[in-house]
Amino acid sequence: EELLIHFHELVGEHSGDNMADAVWGTLEKFNLVGRVLAFMMDNASNNDTLVEAIECKCNAQNIPFNATHSRLCCMPHTVHLA
Repeated sequence: EELLIHFHELVGEHSGDNMADAVWGTLEKFNLVGRVLAFMMDNASNNDTLVEAIECKCNAQNIPFNATHSRLCCMPHTVHLA
């Protein structure tokens, strides 16, 4: 089941670090820090940086999160690349 909890306008670059700050803010706002298992996204490199930045933020709070294992690719994007 899916539920859109927040639609955040990103100010500045669409860099992974900037997007991670926006995502982290949303996680904090809705008390979801430490409760996310994975992120589903396309294969853009800034999304790699996003989950790596989330991993750093989690590590700073002793929350287990592995960017490599928690970054999932959207199947339609994967099929399109094949």
